[in-house]
Amino acid sequence: MKRKKKIEFLMNTDWMFEKPIDKEHKEYKLLSYFQKMGEKLDNLELYPSFIELSLHLANVQTLIKDRKIVYTNKRFLSVDDELLVKDLKIKDIPEMNESETEEFIEILKYTAPKMLEYFNIAKSVWTIVFDNVEIKPKRNKKNTISTSGYFYFIDKKTSKKYVWRYDIKQASKKSPEKKTITNLIFSETTDLTISKIIDNFSEVDKSIDVKLPVFEMTSNGEFPIEETLLPLFKRKLITYVGQNEIINKYKKLKDRFTIVNEDDGV
Repeated sequence: MKRKKKIEFLMNTDWMFEKPIDKEHKEYKLLSYFQKMGEKLDNLELYPSFIELSLHLANVQTLIKDRKIVYTNKRFLSVDDELLVKDLKIKDIPEMNESETEEFIEILKYTAPKMLEYFNIAKSVWTIVFDNVEIKPKRNKKNTISTSGYFYFIDKKTSKKYVWRYDIKQASKKSPEKKTITNLIFSETTDLTISKIIDNFSEVDKSIDVKLPVFEMTSNGEFPIEETLLPLFKRKLITYVGQNEIINKYKKLKDRFTIVNEDDGV
């Protein structure tokens, strides 16, 4: 069995406190970090870079405000695994002498605007790709608020068909946040229709399968599947399902209100 590649960030959030605590040394370290991050963004590889930059920005802001370090012990299972509020931890900064404290303050002053600037660059790329992705219900359109189903993408350049099974679940019992879990069931060039692919390769009970919604994902640009398109497909899907769930609840509430008024002779 092929082992999954361990997902690691390029830099830990306590990087400022690694010896030596020296402004010039940290400037070189930060420059090296941004060069590596820049290569990923040049290749339009958004994840896990966007999550890491978000964490570093939150850390810098917390260091400025509270002199605390934000970090996570989360084991990432995929390149786009969500970093939720419950995954964040806080610890005290290490003890420093007077000279190190002065250097740390200078390092922080230098880092804060640089990190914000780079985060905004990544966010701009993220927004461009997200707006470029479209989602369309293609089967069982009345069941689009279902938390399970399928979505697919056909690569225009290679004609390769990708089909995923998805499940939207709560991040944890006590968390209102949700996450989308996907399983790639097919990724080949074929003459089979999407329905046939689902029928032939899905491991779900067919009596359940026929009721599940199927969405088509499209993108006008050429982006990496693993690091960019799939993560944005998942976020586009959860947004779509969430919005339709709100609309559905509003319609039911409106219908109930109308029935009550009619009963009261209004």
